[in-house]
Amino acid sequence: MKSISNLLRLTVVLMSGVAAAQQLAPVPDMHIPNIPYEAGEFESSQVAMGQPFIVDSTTFIEPAAYSGPLFTRVKYVDLHEKAPGAVPKIITVKNPLRKRGCCEPETVCIEICVPPCCCEKVKGRLFGNRIRFDYGGYAVDVRIKRDHITVDYQD
Repeated sequence: MKSISNLLRLTVVLMSGVAAAQQLAPVPDMHIPNIPYEAGEFESSQVAMGQPFIVDSTTFIEPAAYSGPLFTRVKYVDLHEKAPGAVPKIITVKNPLRKRGCCEPETVCIEICVPPCCCEKVKGRLFGNRIRFDYGGYAVDVRIKRDHITVDYQD
């Protein structure tokens, strides 16, 4: 008897769900209007099917310089092994002073000096506690300790 009553209840629930689904509003039509091009801007006969459409002008925006506060508990090691003509670079690393449930930010910004070339290899280990910026002949090791950050220059 229990199984028959359970079966009837399930049937009623399913039928009411189907009836409720029929009362839903239909999905609106995804009509995209045709936007007319100005004369001479683009003609479909100019580009064959499958050819990319190339835009003549591009806009390049320079990255904004960071103006926020830098983390102050940074220990720099082997400064004499820095690359000659090194330029400063701001990087973001884990905050060593952050504790669970605290309102401190998760990351902090520090400044390192790197060679002016643009070919860098970045390797990270141990959940982001060690980061190596490799520039071929020169490298910068960043280690997050318990209460400070150590930046070690390698040649």
